[in-house]
Amino acid sequence: MIPWGTSNENINTLEKAQAAKRLQDNDDFRLIMECIEDDIFASFRAVSIGDSEKLSNVHALSHGFKLVNDRISKYIELAIFEARQEELSDE
Repeated sequence: MIPWGTSNENINTLEKAQAAKRLQDNDDFRLIMECIEDDIFASFRAVSIGDSEKLSNVHALSHGFKLVNDRISKYIELAIFEARQEELSDE
């Protein structure tokens, strides 16, 4: 587990990947992420036609939500890539 207050510079790729994987596997985290996604979609459905400012705000929320999920996956992918590179260099 990564201690609170640890700087990002002090966390290696594997530690980030392990923390990201724990999040992905955590039932509470998945439930909350589904709830957030549902809230964003409900906000989108509630936007009146022509309300471009509100639509832009909801789009920004949706984009931010996607970025969080993408970054979690990216940490895991990067650790897998680095592990494979290490295996290849050991051969």
